[in-house]
Amino acid sequence: MKWATADWHLNHEEIIHYCNRPFNRLHRMNSTLIQRYNKTIEDGDDVYFLGDLTIMGPSHKGSLENFMRAIPKGNKYLILGNHDKFDPFVYVELGFRSVHTYLQVEEFHMTHDPAVCQVANVPWLCGHIHTLFKRQKNVVNVGVDVWEFFPVSFDELRKEFQK
Repeated sequence: MKWATADWHLNHEEIIHYCNRPFNRLHRMNSTLIQRYNKTIEDGDDVYFLGDLTIMGPSHKGSLENFMRAIPKGNKYLILGNHDKFDPFVYVELGFRSVHTYLQVEEFHMTHDPAVCQVANVPWLCGHIHTLFKRQKNVVNVGVDVWEFFPVSFDELRKEFQK
């Protein structure tokens, strides 16, 4: 199966308050995201992270490495977000198959920031906006804040576009 997710913001305590996330501690948010990912994703699935996996910078490579070990299943692809601060080769070294700023897979055009979703009449997937909207015209937000902190399947996204 194919899945999309965005805006995990691992180790970003302020995001709990900024997005009114239902967690009272950073550790609880991180562990919930990891548990829900592992509950959903199977070996062989393709998972597209549409940015802002974390706001940690290069000095926290070990922490990112630990998170990546905690989500071992799935073929992971990263579309860079504005808070993804590592060199793209580091993401590949730590387990992503490839790193992009834009990617099209099947009918879906994927980017982090919906401001670049300029082509009408094609389905776009984005992150970046947290709780601003789940769907607006031909753009669906795959951020965890609007999908109960789970990845969302391409099948579910197709249903969302059919509404």
